[in-house]
Amino acid sequence: MAYPGGMSTLKIADSDGIAVVTFARPPVNAMDSASLEELTSTFERLAEDAAVKAAVLTGEGNAFSAGLDLKTVPNLDLAGQHRLIAALNDSFGTLYSWPKPLVAAVNGHVMAGGLVAALCADWRVAADVPLKASLAEVRVGVKLPVAALQAAISALSPPTARRMVLFSEIVDVAGALSLGVFDESVLAASLLPQAIDRARGFAALPPQAFATTKHELRAVALARIADARAGIEPRYSDWIGEETKAAAQAALRPAPRRALSGS
Repeated sequence: MAYPGGMSTLKIADSDGIAVVTFARPPVNAMDSASLEELTSTFERLAEDAAVKAAVLTGEGNAFSAGLDLKTVPNLDLAGQHRLIAALNDSFGTLYSWPKPLVAAVNGHVMAGGLVAALCADWRVAADVPLKASLAEVRVGVKLPVAALQAAISALSPPTARRMVLFSEIVDVAGALSLGVFDESVLAASLLPQAIDRARGFAALPPQAFATTKHELRAVALARIADARAGIEPRYSDWIGEETKAAAQAALRPAPRRALSGS
């Protein structure tokens, strides 16, 4: 299974019909327009590949994905903002509507757009490691594009969406499990084998019935995402402003050291 291209930010491997797609953009697998566009085109090709029965999405290193690179987003000109918004809607729309079983193997920190990508999956397995999971957009002054918001509010219960989307609550593995953000957790060494096993089990379901039912379960969100991908996206006229720049700079600023006390 090979999909040649330019400088890739994804690694793709085959496990007997299960495509394992790995975010590989060190140090924290942050997203930009080019990497999101590659994610879209990769999953479009995998959807058309009859040899691929299901897929696992995971990350390299200590992070699944930390979401957008806050160092670059506030400096984008209008054309750059529009490209990134479109790339976000296309990539999350492609993942959320992918017709085959998709399992997220969350190997480490999963923040903002990285968590949205995981929420697009049909099943989410997390490694039992000290990770942070958060939808941090409001905290850094970024208003979610349509596809990201629809995937999040569709995948999360209303109370969890309120806590994580509106208030950017940060949770660990145990907290994410209790809120339904993850479906299960396993030892780190077992993460990928368990995710592949889950994907293989889901792939045994009748594929046409699975694809049709999945689309119907997500029909309302997918219709709104389709409109956004067609250009009906409020963020095109209102996205990165002074509030975002200030909030992003504050988020990137190192936390102050606590003074040591002594006698």
